Amino acid sequence: MGRTELPGLCTKHGRLYFRRKIGGRDTYIRLPALDDPRFAEAYAKAARPDAVRKRPSAGTIGALVAAYRLSSAYTTIRAKKTRENTTRYLSMIEEVHGHRSVAGCRRSDVNRMRDAYAEMPGKANNWLATFRKLMAFAADNDWRRDNPAAGIKPLDIGEQEPWPADVLERALATALPMMRLAIVTGLCSGARIGDCIKMQHGWHDGRIMQLRTGKNSADVAIPMHPFWLDELGKLPRCSVTLLYDRAGKPFSEPKIVQERMRRLMAEIGSPTYLSNGKARLYSFHGLRKNAACYLAELGLSDTEIGAICGMTPQTVRHYTKRARALMIARGAAETIMRGDVIPLKGGRSPGGAK
Repeated sequence: MGRTELPGLCTKHGRLYFRRKIGGRDTYIRLPALDDPRFAEAYAKAARPDAVRKRPSAGTIGALVAAYRLSSAYTTIRAKKTRENTTRYLSMIEEVHGHRSVAGCRRSDVNRMRDAYAEMPGKANNWLATFRKLMAFAADNDWRRDNPAAGIKPLDIGEQEPWPADVLERALATALPMMRLAIVTGLCSGARIGDCIKMQHGWHDGRIMQLRTGKNSADVAIPMHPFWLDELGKLPRCSVTLLYDRAGKPFSEPKIVQERMRRLMAEIGSPTYLSNGKARLYSFHGLRKNAACYLAELGLSDTEIGAICGMTPQTVRHYTKRARALMIARGAAETIMRGDVIPLKGGRSPGGAK
């Protein structure tokens, strides 16, 4: 978006806001897009001196959000991405439902509020997770006796799929060198994209990569596959990090790599798979499943895979369920080929007897 001369107008994360100083601190009021018919009215309202949001009434969700932001439950969030998402969804809750009573919020209300975002199930689930934490805080601090969001199930959004061999081969053959290294890093480490862009040369000794994950603060030790080491050796060390941008600087955020991934997928024909009845593109996160399935095929335990990829044993079992099915099928096939399977009713045994 180009620069605009409207006073107070600014952009944050691709969204428009009206910025003003309140008590020496910047306050932001969300605005519609410039081409939205509601923009002029919203801008005029935000620019009025009386547009400052009033202090929320006692006992309302708005007051609860304000208290939560001052609590250790919020201030001790260490992961930058988690902090940003929590802040974003707290603001959504405050803006839309801040006038509601905390004590009067029922389970059916939570279902309706979540379902307002049903067309965007990922957003609905993030909203629900934040609201559940907010209501847990309310119950713990005597705003109400229980958590009405506890036990409410997230919407089904489908799953990220591991990349098939043909998609992986086409992507590696087409990708530019740095994007190729990013794919190989995700494939061989099983790490999230946010952790991949932070990996440093000083964190490994050519055999083991050690780091603390950003999302769940898990300490992991990743054996470095020869394929990964070979790809690392093909590029110059222009940065302390394994991955870097065209200027030789570390990537500042995952979405830069994700955008390049989308362009790469378009170049190789935008391969998709069906999930929850919808066609979805293969994503960087799918490589995390590739890594877990590969380790499962090698015979590693759930605990061992989790220590490498930074997953809980439950997540490992979920991610590797198809690998396990394949391993079971292979074992059954070997048994069948040996001929020591109990014959089906009405069938014939290998020897020909009924």
